[in-house]
Amino acid sequence: MRSILKSIIKVSVSGRSGPLIRRLLCTKAAATVPHPSSALQRYEDDLQDEFHQVLREEQQRSVLDPVPDPTSLEIFPNTKPAFNFAAYVNKSDTLQQLVSLGVELHRLEKRKGIPQFVLGLDFERDMKAHIRFLSDVGVPAETLGEFLTKNPLIFKEDLGDLETRTNYLESKRFLPEEIARIVTNNPFWLMLNTKRIDRRLGYFQKTFHLAGSEVRTLATKQPRLITYNLEHVRKNTFTVQEVMGFEKEEVKQLLLSKPRIWMIKTEALQYRFEYIHRRMKLSHAEILQTPDLLLTRDVRIKQRHGFLKFLGKVQYDPKKELYIPLKSLAVGTDEMFVTEVAKSNMECYNRFLKTL
Repeated sequence: MRSILKSIIKVSVSGRSGPLIRRLLCTKAAATVPHPSSALQRYEDDLQDEFHQVLREEQQRSVLDPVPDPTSLEIFPNTKPAFNFAAYVNKSDTLQQLVSLGVELHRLEKRKGIPQFVLGLDFERDMKAHIRFLSDVGVPAETLGEFLTKNPLIFKEDLGDLETRTNYLESKRFLPEEIARIVTNNPFWLMLNTKRIDRRLGYFQKTFHLAGSEVRTLATKQPRLITYNLEHVRKNTFTVQEVMGFEKEEVKQLLLSKPRIWMIKTEALQYRFEYIHRRMKLSHAEILQTPDLLLTRDVRIKQRHGFLKFLGKVQYDPKKELYIPLKSLAVGTDEMFVTEVAKSNMECYNRFLKTL
């Protein structure tokens, strides 16, 4: 991959359990309970949703217009549902170059219209300059393949327009490394013209009363949020402020510390808050100190909090003895939590899980 790039780029639980039950559960061996994570799949699903959203929004009159019900945009209506690049790879220099860059062709095959679009491109004529541009902007060589896999339609954009969109960020005092992070972490950012991006940034600045530096921090920290479905952003804003009861300054604090809260499902956000606030009795101030809890899988919080309660070790006040950091409910492996935080063993933990 690097050899190709060099030729392209110029180097520039509830209820109490007694001691007897705890002793019984913690002394009998149990098989380890697996805890598969679907975070990567959810991330990819989010990106796919955003891909269709960006294309749909190009047809909207205003960036603030409500987003219609999701529908697939068919660039090539006659594309067959099943497509395989295998028959073309050996004959196509373009496909070979993309594979060398790390592009995952099997993922492009699943997206309607994209295979025909890619096959219609010539690497030297239609792609080389775009790849050089992305590299100059700061997209790392090792992530170019991932970038192009997620957004091959970058090749349909005029290079002059792409330069105008990065120049806009420079004019708003974004640093080069910030621009690089934005473009790398949100492959669809450059698909939106400067007017739309300006309105998006203005929306967040006005809604959350952000200073210019705070807008730049937000866009750099979570660039996907800036181009996210604004109808969903509004729903989660209403939930955080009106349903969950956070004050405006607290809402702003949450946004700047954990902007992904505005990208998760509203129902999941409400459910997690209800559990940690009503059941665990955590105050708004405590949640603000550990906002990771609002982004953690419900089952993990329930299991870990329930296990601490089972052991009689629920103590989240840092001013008292035997303090348990709230963040330990959200981070680390189960084994780390059980042995280092709960000071127990996996056999005991697995036996406890079977009682849930």
